[in-house]
Amino acid sequence: MAYVSLYRKFRPDSFDKVIGQDYIVRTLRNQIKNNRIGHSYLFTGTRGTGKTSCAKIFAKAVNCLNPVNGSPCHECKVCKELAKPGNIDIIEIDAASNNGVEEIRQLKENTQYRPISGRYKVYIIDETHMLTPSAFNALLKTLEEPPEYIIFILATTEAQKLPATILSRCLRFDFRLVPAQEIKKFLCRIFDEMGVKYEEKAIEQIAVCGEGSVRDAISIADMCMSYCDNDITLAGVLEALGASDFDTLHRLGQAILAGDGGQALTILDKLIKDGKNTIHKDLCNYFRDLMVIKNVKDQNLSSATPEQADKLKALADNTENYRIVRVMEILTEAETALRYSTQPAILLQAVIIKACELTIDQSQEAMLTRLKELEKKVKDLAESGIKVAAKEIQPKPAKKDKKAETAPPPPKNISDKLAQSAAAVEEETIFEENLDEDEEKAYQAWDGIIKRLMQRGERALYIPAAEIYDDVRIKGKTLYVNTANNAVIKLFTQPQFMNIMKECVKEVLGEDYGFVCEKKTEKTDQTREGVRKLKELFGPALKIKK
Repeated sequence: MAYVSLYRKFRPDSFDKVIGQDYIVRTLRNQIKNNRIGHSYLFTGTRGTGKTSCAKIFAKAVNCLNPVNGSPCHECKVCKELAKPGNIDIIEIDAASNNGVEEIRQLKENTQYRPISGRYKVYIIDETHMLTPSAFNALLKTLEEPPEYIIFILATTEAQKLPATILSRCLRFDFRLVPAQEIKKFLCRIFDEMGVKYEEKAIEQIAVCGEGSVRDAISIADMCMSYCDNDITLAGVLEALGASDFDTLHRLGQAILAGDGGQALTILDKLIKDGKNTIHKDLCNYFRDLMVIKNVKDQNLSSATPEQADKLKALADNTENYRIVRVMEILTEAETALRYSTQPAILLQAVIIKACELTIDQSQEAMLTRLKELEKKVKDLAESGIKVAAKEIQPKPAKKDKKAETAPPPPKNISDKLAQSAAAVEEETIFEENLDEDEEKAYQAWDGIIKRLMQRGERALYIPAAEIYDDVRIKGKTLYVNTANNAVIKLFTQPQFMNIMKECVKEVLGEDYGFVCEKKTEKTDQTREGVRKLKELFGPALKIKK
């Protein structure tokens, strides 16, 4: 006998076996018990949540002579007739391939024939949203007033594509995503029945990867069972799915939140070389769990195990909420670009660097977060015995000035205060750096190159370039940029990116100039180190009077 896939073998044949759709099952059961059966139903929801299975169970139950708790008994003669492949009382139509008006007209003509075995003839129209507008119009009248022995069940994953005239004629049931814990229990029952060995953590991983779809989870389990040869382990599941293990994700998450771009890129590079193809999704789930554990006491909302939750809690206690949320925003914003990119690995590297560097974010929320971090550092210094005091500013002689007469009122809230502080940064010198003519030219040129990269839309280069501001020089006809970050050097020296950098250098300095990115070897002097720390705190847009 040919092998039957698990999701077909374990398709529920009674309402008792349907998981995660309790309110739908209860409603349909009560309709059957009380003989209040409607003439048209709409089952909608994500793939693999039980729409077609419930439609088939309901179609048999309304015809069953002795229904058991609202489910078909499978023993009476009607149930046995309906179980035969050739029965014509339950008709399943694929609207994806039968979506024209002619097919619907044929369906209408067939409704004049009464059922052969049971009381009702049931039409299950799957993927209903694929019907054409003409087909929907042809179905309207029959759907509204069918013969008393006809029941329509429309199933679709995209109810928003159905006309309002169709929706108003149906009893609508929205199938929900099934929780991972229920999927896990269901998979354990399947493997226990089949006598397959498994690790509990491996089943948890499969349930999480199902993303609320029971059919997807069972298909993944089927694949993992074949890969692991009936002994399902966590390592085998991760290898089969190309997913990342928690410990590696945890180290990557720690590096991102600590702003350690070099460590983050090193871990990411290893994952890519190991063939992990779900890194982005795994990272999103990781930071989602981190956010839940930081803010919610009930760890059941998280997919992490108790051991993993302890590690996440230790990290979450030392991380601001905004920092976690901002990383999640950066990751989710890149989802579409990663899906269609021809170089997803390089794009993912740029996204990770952006997530590491909160200083490049100029939004009000980011400024508030950096301000809170600065206040915390000052408080820690004060607690350690180092006195921190603001420098006293000597009052200047009074002098009438029109600007003073029209001075803006004091800020009323933190937003106004931040805006006023930003304006002051634009006008005043907060740090002075003595540079010679060549150094001045080099820094001005590098600022121009960064602007060119932003105008070109080269985000993969713009983000790391904006972070290099403490060691730029011109020697001869070459612009030298030094950095201690090996990942950035590797990025700049790739042929396609090196050509882009050379083009930008020529646009700013002229055709005779070249570009070199080198490893930093000499120690940065105190002045430039101060500039670097100021820009790390306030962002690369900070203006320094030279």
